[in-house]
Amino acid sequence: MLKKKAVIDSNEIILGLTTENTSSAIFIIKLNELKDKYEFIISDDIYQEVMRNIPNYTKEKFSKLLEFKIITINDFLTDVELFQKYKNLGFKKGDIAIASFADKENADILISENRHFLKWLQTRKFKILNAEQFLKEIIKF
Repeated sequence: MLKKKAVIDSNEIILGLTTENTSSAIFIIKLNELKDKYEFIISDDIYQEVMRNIPNYTKEKFSKLLEFKIITINDFLTDVELFQKYKNLGFKKGDIAIASFADKENADILISENRHFLKWLQTRKFKILNAEQFLKEIIKF
């Protein structure tokens, strides 16, 4: 069975590791159950942002998600054409990076809490969901 690709934005990981009883926290807990159906991917930039913004007590949990290949880091070299595509659409630098990464990875889903600008993006490349939407739609939470 071919796995679907899901890019996880840093905000979902940070919220998931630092909050309790939120959709983001439940999403992080459910990742292991879903790894047979989904390949969860982050870029090195997302990894660095998460590490800069999570407290030390959560770093071990995040490291285990990577160590056990529940989340994988894919190196991302900026594709000039993709960067320009999203820049021309008026996206900010950080938003350009996450949209370009999801596009280049041929992601089926981008899971992000605050990338509302992507919702108006007319693309068949990937679906944009936050953690709550993912849980409801994908695993009927």
